[in-house]
Amino acid sequence: MDEDEKVARAAPMATESDDEEDMPDYRVLSTLSQRHIAGSTSTDTATPFIPKRGEKDFEPTGFGGQSKILEQSRAALFTAISLPRAHSSKSLCTATWDPVFQRAFVHTQRGQSCAHVGVSERRVCGDKTITHLELFPEEAVYLIERGALDCRWTQTPGDIPSSELFATSIPISVAQAYAQLLGRDGATLARYQIYAYLKRLGYIVQRTSVIDRIRQGMTATPSKPRLHVRWTRSLWQFLFRVMSRVWCLFFCLIRRLYRRPRGLLGIAPTDAFDSVYDALRIVPTGHNERPPSTETSAMSPFFYAWRPATHFKRTQPPPPEFRICVLETEKQPMLQGRDFEVLFSHVPLPTADSNDDQDAKALEAIREQNRRAYGKQRPARPRPVSKHPTTRLGPMLARLRRCLDLLSAWLRALCLWAGMPLRTPERLPSNVYLPLKAGRRSVVVAIVDQGTMSLLRFGEAEFARWRIAGHR
Repeated sequence: MDEDEKVARAAPMATESDDEEDMPDYRVLSTLSQRHIAGSTSTDTATPFIPKRGEKDFEPTGFGGQSKILEQSRAALFTAISLPRAHSSKSLCTATWDPVFQRAFVHTQRGQSCAHVGVSERRVCGDKTITHLELFPEEAVYLIERGALDCRWTQTPGDIPSSELFATSIPISVAQAYAQLLGRDGATLARYQIYAYLKRLGYIVQRTSVIDRIRQGMTATPSKPRLHVRWTRSLWQFLFRVMSRVWCLFFCLIRRLYRRPRGLLGIAPTDAFDSVYDALRIVPTGHNERPPSTETSAMSPFFYAWRPATHFKRTQPPPPEFRICVLETEKQPMLQGRDFEVLFSHVPLPTADSNDDQDAKALEAIREQNRRAYGKQRPARPRPVSKHPTTRLGPMLARLRRCLDLLSAWLRALCLWAGMPLRTPERLPSNVYLPLKAGRRSVVVAIVDQGTMSLLRFGEAEFARWRIAGHR
């Protein structure tokens, strides 16, 4: 009789509750142990074992054919690893690493490997100024590991490397690049892992210090207007300020005359829901408080990233789409509330400035471009055709609306010319949870835990801005 059948007969019958819970019955193992204890005095008693159910994968069978196949597979793997990595010279770039500058000076650019990496720097070499494409340590290591860069040691440290001495220089291997290049100029192993991961996904990644410096140079200083223009603007601003204060005083007097407060909070029966909720609010909302002075260099974005379909230009980079802060669990085990305040303080707030307006338009163009590239754009809905008969009232209303639009545009241009602040009412979106989730400012925190990477996006939500009910 088979051993499995003996164990099945020795096992007690399961009840209906056991079938419903589908729990394993471990009394089978106790039966085996009792049999072993009872027959421990005899010499021919077999050792207890767990019954085998089915065939296991990669289980040793004891035959020589299986070990021979495993040995052949292992030998093929070692042979494939030991072969030299060959790369085409048509897409191989050349560069020279200088440990004094801590940069890799690119001599030859081939293919698209160096299209979105590095920074163009002007350095004085003798009596002339030379512009070179220089790579940061993480960029050089990534291109060397990818096989797209032939990087070699410089023979003249501290001086700009010459392309004539490249052929006689010593090449840098991947192991030497990891050992000598990483750890310099802020390029830690954790930051390189995040950089390489994003680059393999196709993102355009640059350092924040480089992009901020280039974009600050792109900002042109506005020219001062003439004297009579400044006098006219100051006069308009003074009249606008006086009129607004008179209107506020008149409105406050009218409210005090017709308002009869009652209760401890001073809520009148004619008050709107918004004023009632504002009076009941105990803790003020908003994120406009200044962060504490416990700011560290680690709690700041180190990389800027853009999606692959973005038209990126090194000399004129667009506004960053993602701000990435790299943290290591050994140095920063847990984020606190003040850490988020420090992180969000590095992201500028959207204001009514012309430069911020241009950045917002550029970001919207980048998002729309990536949506078109990935086929996620929303098709425009055709406007419904009106089936009502045309009358004379419709064209008259259209002309009146056109005149009002022209008048409002003229007043807006006049206020902008006079330097008056304008407040355009925001339209409540159809789905208010999307801007709440996106937040006013957002930062991507890349956490590296012993080589394991996790990218988390944190946003600064504005619940007071997007009201679901009431007047805003």
